[in-house]
Amino acid sequence: MKYINSNAQQIINNVDLEKIDATSFKVKFKLNSITDYRFNTVTLKIFRRRNGDVEEVFSKDINSGPLIKANQTYSYSWYTDRQTIKDGDELQAKIIIAYNKPAVAKTIEQPLNKAPKADAGGNLTVQLPLNLVVILDGMRSNDADGRIIAISWRQVSGPSTLRIASPTSYKSYVVGDFKPGVYTFELSVTDDKGASGADRANLTVKAAPVTKPQTSTAINNGAIANNNDSPAVRRIIAPSPAPKLRGGPSNALVDVLLPGLGHYFVSGDYYGNDRKPAVLLITALYAGSVGGAVYYKLRSNSQYNKYIDLANFREYQKDDNGNIIGVRGANQAQATQYLNDSKNSHNNFLILTGISAGIMVADMIYTFIRGSKNKKQWKNEYSARTNLFFSSNGNNLVTGIRVKL
Repeated sequence: MKYINSNAQQIINNVDLEKIDATSFKVKFKLNSITDYRFNTVTLKIFRRRNGDVEEVFSKDINSGPLIKANQTYSYSWYTDRQTIKDGDELQAKIIIAYNKPAVAKTIEQPLNKAPKADAGGNLTVQLPLNLVVILDGMRSNDADGRIIAISWRQVSGPSTLRIASPTSYKSYVVGDFKPGVYTFELSVTDDKGASGADRANLTVKAAPVTKPQTSTAINNGAIANNNDSPAVRRIIAPSPAPKLRGGPSNALVDVLLPGLGHYFVSGDYYGNDRKPAVLLITALYAGSVGGAVYYKLRSNSQYNKYIDLANFREYQKDDNGNIIGVRGANQAQATQYLNDSKNSHNNFLILTGISAGIMVADMIYTFIRGSKNKKQWKNEYSARTNLFFSSNGNNLVTGIRVKL
């Protein structure tokens, strides 16, 4: 139960609605002094908001005439019943003042938060055997005066219990043993001020159409049929095709091209929902390491070339007849500095190359492990187990394969 205070400008302050117990409340307020005005009446009104509807549940003059004094705190005890006030209701107390010049009511109302609107996407109809994945779509849910911070799907009713793959996402797949009948799903949303809304959608599952019985044992498209002449005839329909696995271990190969990208693909569930963009920081770190390695490699080559040029430099001094009378070499100290700088740059290149390679290998290993776990969950949800069976009515012997979903 939520309580809202209401203060009136200039005349009323310190209005408070206090809960004593489930059916008892106390309203406190204080009147300000206004020159040349005389208070006549003080009216208490209490409003209740339930399921989006606002209704006045109490109104009474709680003081009048010369008994009213400014700068004093007054209180009033209000008693109600459990029908008038229930858990989840929002209450708002208003104090209306009438005074002689002019006689008006002054009040300030705090705006009530509008509940978010849930949209479960409308009703669906499918027919067995399922060839498509059943998707719940709540993308049209919205909040007019805030934002939705919590989402929840649940199955309300149906001939069998199904599994909602991502119950906290706007969109989700529904999987399980579908049986003919009507399933009801409810979408609940909560906004950033605590208000909530809900909507429901029905899924109607129709029985598989009647097909002409086969006259011999056969396996077609995963369906098993036995000889129709035998009373032991059975037919098992294969499950609907599974949605494509998007978060599997093969994403590790993507990390060969760009580490972090495959990690991103497996960071959600096996359908690719709820992926985490923050893991792309791995890509940025890898790109920075590779870029640094390239920079230091080019720098090392440039410095080494300068060292070679200085080391090989010779200036010959000749006389008037062209005879060599002296040779001057390069600045050995400067050449040595270029050589040392080249070695340091090459070491930095090796370090950054090792870091980038380590990032790639570690991310590939993690992506493969996480993708394998996603694939295992995906297989557990859709795998089928088979075993041979024999059946006989005394006249005919029937053999086949039983598929256990």
